Amino acid sequence: MTSTDLIVPDPVFRRVPAAFGLRWWMDGWRSFMQAPLPWLGLAVALLVLLWLLGELPMGGLLSQWLSLPLLAFGVIFAALLRKRAAQARTITPQGMPVEPQNEGTLSSTTQRWTGRIGPLLLVSLLVLALGGVIGAVIVMGLGAMFGLGLASFGAFAKVMTPGVGMAAGLGALAGSLMTLLLLVLLALYLFSVAFWFVNTLVALGGVSPWNAVKLSVRAGFTNLAPITLFTVLLLPISIVAMLPFGLGLLVLFPVLSGASFASYRDVFGDEAAA
Repeated sequence: MTSTDLIVPDPVFRRVPAAFGLRWWMDGWRSFMQAPLPWLGLAVALLVLLWLLGELPMGGLLSQWLSLPLLAFGVIFAALLRKRAAQARTITPQGMPVEPQNEGTLSSTTQRWTGRIGPLLLVSLLVLALGGVIGAVIVMGLGAMFGLGLASFGAFAKVMTPGVGMAAGLGALAGSLMTLLLLVLLALYLFSVAFWFVNTLVALGGVSPWNAVKLSVRAGFTNLAPITLFTVLLLPISIVAMLPFGLGLLVLFPVLSGASFASYRDVFGDEAAA
């Protein structure tokens, strides 16, 4: 057997309709309802761990680096839950309720997650580095294109003049800052789309970190429509989750994990999600 025989081809992705963005939310909710208590326990553990990391020196950077590997645990758990549900459907007589056996799923998740922790840490580092560089380039490039530098300079100059000049300067300054804010939001959105599948490709697909980054960029922008719909729905759902003293976050994390797995399964196929 040669070394080339050991190479596993990267999964092939496909384009899915925009409506799948809503379907992913529904799949995430079903995943949560399949095992609500284990999911809530995982959510509490994740939030506590991220809080503890934030208390350490350079805790903010450390928590950002470890967030992707930690979230991958939830994605693997969601994948194994779906596998248990599929197995239960095959052995359940028609007309009878399907009752998946979820015992041992957490231990299986831990075993699989620890086997991928090295690549997950590496790909998280790549995402942080690339995200910082790409974000800076996008903001600076578009900012220069729209003349943010000149607009801000002119605004500050006019602020120093009385009357109408001051009002015009403040208006120009406000417009420049608003444009800059929109550019930052655009950069964050493009960052999210580009690295949408990085976690799942490494954790579930066994793809190498660098190949996962490249493949995620292509698959993400190919499926821009469903990802956009999912992201648009995320804002009001997150607001609702924060209302009851933030307790909704304990449900939001499991739902997002299940939705992340569902998006990977739909785009890359059941074989890649096995």
